[in-house]
Amino acid sequence: MHEKGRKLIKEAMKRKTIIGLDKECPYFPCHEGLEDCTFCYCPFYPCHEMDTGGFEKLSSITKEPVWACSSCIFPHVRKNAEKILKGLIELDENFDLISRENLLALRKKILKENKKE
Repeated sequence: MHEKGRKLIKEAMKRKTIIGLDKECPYFPCHEGLEDCTFCYCPFYPCHEMDTGGFEKLSSITKEPVWACSSCIFPHVRKNAEKILKGLIELDENFDLISRENLLALRKKILKENKKE
């Protein structure tokens, strides 16, 4: 994960609250249907799951496959951002200590909860 993303996630965990929309961001709005910018850098990247709009494509620079999530708004929906933040804090106060497996399990748990709602 990009270091800026790691920093933003850690800040959100420390604040224990989502930030809402960041209308000062030069990329705003970056996604259609955007409700929250807390997880500008998705903690699940790359999830390699197509169920929320992600897909594999060839990098325009390296010509190697990369995971693209420009069509995914999962972490940018307010209720999901709240659940992601709560789940991250429950897993560990230190984002660096949360395993990849636990991150992906959290993602699946939230998606399952959302289907029940």
